[in-house]
Amino acid sequence: MKFGAVAWALGCLALAGAAHAEDLKPEQIGVERVSAGMKRVYVLDPVLPHMVDGRVYVLDAKDLSLKGMMESGFAGMMAAAPDKKRVYVAASFYERLTRGPRTDVIQVFDDETLKVVDEIPVPPLRAQALPYRNLFQLNSDGTMIFVQNATPATSVTVVDIASKKNFEAQGPGCYGIYPALSNPLRFATLCGDGAATTYTIAANRSSAQLKSSAKFFDPQGDALYSNGERARDGYMFMSYSGKLTQLAVDGDSAVAQPAGDVAEGQKGWAPGGFQPFALDAKAGLVYALMHDNAVEGSHKAPSVEIWTYDLAAKKVVARSPVAGLIGVTASQAEANVLFGIDGVTNRIVRLAVDPQSRAVTQSAEIKLGETAALIEAPR
Repeated sequence: MKFGAVAWALGCLALAGAAHAEDLKPEQIGVERVSAGMKRVYVLDPVLPHMVDGRVYVLDAKDLSLKGMMESGFAGMMAAAPDKKRVYVAASFYERLTRGPRTDVIQVFDDETLKVVDEIPVPPLRAQALPYRNLFQLNSDGTMIFVQNATPATSVTVVDIASKKNFEAQGPGCYGIYPALSNPLRFATLCGDGAATTYTIAANRSSAQLKSSAKFFDPQGDALYSNGERARDGYMFMSYSGKLTQLAVDGDSAVAQPAGDVAEGQKGWAPGGFQPFALDAKAGLVYALMHDNAVEGSHKAPSVEIWTYDLAAKKVVARSPVAGLIGVTASQAEANVLFGIDGVTNRIVRLAVDPQSRAVTQSAEIKLGETAALIEAPR
């Protein structure tokens, strides 16, 4: 009796399946394009638990919806060139994934299809580190790429994009790349002696001349974060204690001048994170990720608050309770908009700045990735 009931049920299912079989249509697989006009946010995740599988996420800046992904291999770095319709991703690949011969390339992605359209071989010298912005940079006109090397000796691979030729510019004791804003043949680096070195590349792009600046920071007493934010005539840097320095890099030697102190008079508070501050150069505002109970070694601690610092007034004008952020960047396309990485909950957040009070509040979020470490909003 039980067997008959089961047979009857199976028969009914078979008839139902046959009745609807003609309604089933094969799924059509295609490639969707990211709209050329969409304002983008790029998030680079080296996925530390399985580093051979890094990726770059592409989000819509309006609502943080996920639009696509690009692979970044082992310890990848990225630099977006929206006006050239390309995203450059430096990556290492091992023949046996985690061992074997190493191949280093710069992958060239189309920023609408998110597909690799070209590849530039580079020497296997580049720094395999967290994806700090300053380790992989385009020059000012987008014709060259500068790649930070660490073997552990430091140098920079200078790559001509059109010809795919490169050369190694030696720079012992210097780390981080800060392209000149008006001279495509020039960039600066920060050095362990507290100075900066400026590289001026020959017209044939096969060598470089180096010139050091005067010492302007104390690498032992109050080191600078290597994260440099582009200002109108150079870069803004922040020290571990919160002091700001403006560095002009267009000349043959870098010139520094003090720009303020975010934590002045606030004992126990200090900046922290991997991208510890953002700069709105037009408004003259710095947004710093701050934590309390700061001690030596807490310079990568996530935020407890975001402090808005007015560069002209030389004072903090707002303190906003935004916790957990390890990275923040300012939108280059929209005023009063920031984007951040919450390293505690693996979220990417969009933040709105009140134009009057300069207070910061969250306006959107997406849970994304595993160990996001770099966020960019180029347009």
